[in-house]
Amino acid sequence: MSVAKAVMSEGDAEAFVIGLLNRKGPLSTMQIEVLAGKEHKRCPDQTVIFLMKMKKKGLIRGEASLESKGWLWSVP
Repeated sequence: MSVAKAVMSEGDAEAFVIGLLNRKGPLSTMQIEVLAGKEHKRCPDQTVIFLMKMKKKGLIRGEASLESKGWLWSVP
């Protein structure tokens, strides 16, 4: 039986993502999604959309990465 994932508020999700990136270094979108899922949490939007919004606010950096086959996110 799977446990339902709690949708984080925008502020909680931003703090969660920034905390992850500070602790673990650059992460792909999928890695962020998996780590959030392990804590039974999820972003308010689709993960990549939410991360793009954070990037536009200047909270995180994001760049396309061939190695990770997607976006790689980090703190500025």
